[in-house]
Amino acid sequence: MNFAKLYTWVVGGLFLIVVGYTLAVELVTKGVTLEAGHKALHVLIGVWAVVIVVKKLEPQYRIFALTNGILWGAVAIVGWTMPDFHGLDAFNRLDTILHTIVSATGLASVALTKGVDRIKIA
Repeated sequence: MNFAKLYTWVVGGLFLIVVGYTLAVELVTKGVTLEAGHKALHVLIGVWAVVIVVKKLEPQYRIFALTNGILWGAVAIVGWTMPDFHGLDAFNRLDTILHTIVSATGLASVALTKGVDRIKIA
């Protein structure tokens, strides 16, 4: 089973729909803030997932999962070591737990998905 593909579908969809909604609410209620920038990054990554899925870019599934695993793992480490860093929601307890889940599942999906066969150029 291609766990990286499943990860791309699920995480990309959640980023686009759920975080997209919270971004819209944030922009309407508070305007442009650092937290809105954090949410916009999630939404852009969700758009990347849609491009991967729609264009059937098979090798990109693992890259997507690995990128998310590393990026959100780094954010989670900051959240665990410096809770509420600069008062940003990105580093509060709930978001730190969510970033940890996104990171761990991304890295696990990469580890559990076999690499795409390489095209040999003679």
